[in-house]
Amino acid sequence: MTRPSIASIVGTLLVTAVVGLGAHHSVPVNFDQSREVTITGVITEIKWVNPHSHWRLDVPGDDGKPVEWLIEFGAVNTMKRAGFPMERFKYGDTVSVTGYPGRRDRAVLLRTVLHDGVRLNPEMRPDAGPAAN
Repeated sequence: MTRPSIASIVGTLLVTAVVGLGAHHSVPVNFDQSREVTITGVITEIKWVNPHSHWRLDVPGDDGKPVEWLIEFGAVNTMKRAGFPMERFKYGDTVSVTGYPGRRDRAVLLRTVLHDGVRLNPEMRPDAGPAAN
């Protein structure tokens, strides 16, 4: 019986790690792209970070009490390059978010956001003119 070489062990570990990372960051694994949801809530947390930026929103539940939702979107570097107006959003702002629902409860992958009458599209550029209702 032959022993596996160090190179084959390291190679196997690297492939396993890469596959695991891909699954973690994969949109289809984490979000249902067959439908969209829209939620409206108040921003309670803003994180402009890599590899994923996010907000937390307090969204009124069925009983009127706030329910926390996680809104995920691109890395801060990607958002800056796309011209996303990060400075526009502040704690306490009310926003309406449309996106793919998470496969875990109360999570959304941002597709568009409506804020102060301006809708930002998936390419993170403001639409021309006021938002349609």
